[in-house]
Amino acid sequence: MLVRTVSALLALSLAFVLVACSTPAEPDEGASTRPGEAPGMDLRLAPGLYDLDDGTAQAIGTLEWIDLEGGFWAVTGGTAAEEDEGATIAVITNGNELQNTLAPLEGRTVSVIGERFDGASIRMAGPEIIAETVAELSDTPGAAE
Repeated sequence: MLVRTVSALLALSLAFVLVACSTPAEPDEGASTRPGEAPGMDLRLAPGLYDLDDGTAQAIGTLEWIDLEGGFWAVTGGTAAEEDEGATIAVITNGNELQNTLAPLEGRTVSVIGERFDGASIRMAGPEIIAETVAELSDTPGAAE
């Protein structure tokens, strides 16, 4: 009788441990991610134009000055393998206003967050975004602890 009771308690304990270990951890309620990173991960999103939950858009790619029809700032991306290297992800509509911010970031990987521009444009180079924030993205995460 004692052996059956101990065996039943051990089996029950093992079942509780297995359930506790298999339940995924919930993310912190106040946890946030940096622009350009997937939630809960240290991975950056691929170059592209993404609609965010708050109604804004995020363009991720390489910041370039495009010398066409007076010139404009654009976020570009793509790969040689997919034959779309240098493709325009988004044109920065208010690039002239942000010249001092954008010029030092030319050629670097950036995240541009702002509102999509829905008006008429003479550029016809791709989707346009009215930039609110521009930040350089690094391929190397913070120092290991």
